[in-house]
Formats: sequence, structure tokens, C-alpha cells
Amino acid sequence: MDNSANRVYHHYTKWEDHKYGFYDNCSGELKGEKIKAVVRMFNSKNLTVKYMNRVIDEWKYSCEHNLTNPSMNKIAYIGQGACCLYAQAPNTVTMEAWNLLDKNTQDRSDAIAKKVIDKWTKENEGIQLCLNIE
Repeated sequence: MDNSANRVYHHYTKWEDHKYGFYDNCSGELKGEKIKAVVRMFNSKNLTVKYMNRVIDEWKYSCEHNLTNPSMNKIAYIGQGACCLYAQAPNTVTMEAWNLLDKNTQDRSDAIAKKVIDKWTKENEGIQLCLNIE
């Protein structure tokens, strides 16, 4: 899919990721707990598959907005979204936790994300350029 021709925009108030705390901040003990949860999710192939698929199944507007953006790191977005759904971990916490994973876990998680993105792309290849500001 040529994302430049099929870019979709939605106002942030429609983004499911925003509503779920993807862009929030946390610190202290809560942040430590969320980092542990993120590491736990990525260390489980089954949880990683489950929650990455939930991102594309449950976040219609967020996925349209972000996965049609040619500048977006889509693999990172799917992983961060999965962690947000799994543990309500903000994206910055997931970025920090990512560095605690071994290379094999990172590579496996990236491969899962690529499959999920391919699935979403195939299911949404008819999306046309759209600006939804409701």
C-alpha cells in the first residue's frame, strides 16, 4: 500500500490510544511496575501476538491515523500499543523497557509486529485519503 496516497487523519479525540493512556506519563513505583509488565508481555510470544492483534482489532481510528502515516515507525507503534493495552503502559515506558529485552526477544517481537501490520494493511487496502475532524 502506498501510504502517501492513502493517508488518513483523525482528530486526536477519536484516537483510542489517546483515550487508553498511550501518551500519558508515569514515574516512580508505578513506572517500575509498568516496565516489568512490558518486559513480561514481550517475553511471552503468546501475549505479544495477542495484544498486537488487539491493537489492530480494537483501535480503528488510531490505526488508520498512525499506520497510514509514511513517517511513522509502525513496528514500534504496534509494540507500544500492545503494551498500552496489556498494562496501560505509556509509549515512553515501553521505549525504556525495550532496552531491557534481549536481542532474540526484540527480533521475535519485531517479526510479530510486521505480520500484524501486513494483516492490517491487507484488510485496509481500500482506505482513501480522509480528514475526519468530528
